[in-house]
Amino acid sequence: MGKYTLSSNLGLLHLSILLILANLAVIYFFDLETSRTVRMGSCLGLFVYVLVTRGFHKSILLLGLFLMLARDATVLAYELPVFRTLSLVCTILVYGTIGFFIFKRLPTFKIDLRMMWFTIAIIVLNVFNVYYLSDIIIPVLDNDVQLFLFFIQSAVMLFMGFFAFLYNETYDGKQSLILLLSVFAFIFSDLSGLAAYFFGYEPAYYAERVFYLIAAALLVDYLIHFSPVEDQLSELNSNELSTE
Repeated sequence: MGKYTLSSNLGLLHLSILLILANLAVIYFFDLETSRTVRMGSCLGLFVYVLVTRGFHKSILLLGLFLMLARDATVLAYELPVFRTLSLVCTILVYGTIGFFIFKRLPTFKIDLRMMWFTIAIIVLNVFNVYYLSDIIIPVLDNDVQLFLFFIQSAVMLFMGFFAFLYNETYDGKQSLILLLSVFAFIFSDLSGLAAYFFGYEPAYYAERVFYLIAAALLVDYLIHFSPVEDQLSELNSNELSTE
């Protein structure tokens, strides 16, 4: 357990490729409602894969994967106000769950200049998001609650990315990189979905689905192989902690 080998990942790799190809074909040949159904089915398939491979176990990331499935279920009726609201809530919970897990994995160490600038960049990006996108997003949303949830979602997503960046910087090895790539894929999926649904750029649906399935597959891979002993502090952070 905790070892990343080709044989241990081969089944997940094949399943992920199959799901990506199936989703791309459905997006091309069928309507949006069918595409959403297949997306939920793909997430369910990955969830079942975790249960079959590792069994049911207490894990905040398994909860996050279940919340992803719940979010996909709400998207089936996304045009209805109540389900649009629930979708935003579920997305916040998914990203919040992943971000909380990563935050708990971070040790206490001094904040350097690079981390400070990264935090400032996150704040600036979210302010830009609020300022630039509000005129485009508001006409599509149903009420002020959804607008508030949209910006909360953006903030949680950005901090999830920040924590994942720190996690990968803190630890050596492949495990932290897998989770960082998963988080980045979630972010790119959200941005692609924004371009597709709110800006009407239909080719972005393909990018949204590919990034989403890559993110989910990497999260599943991390969840199955996660081992605390695999997180070895990098030499730089080990020195910082030893001098405190």
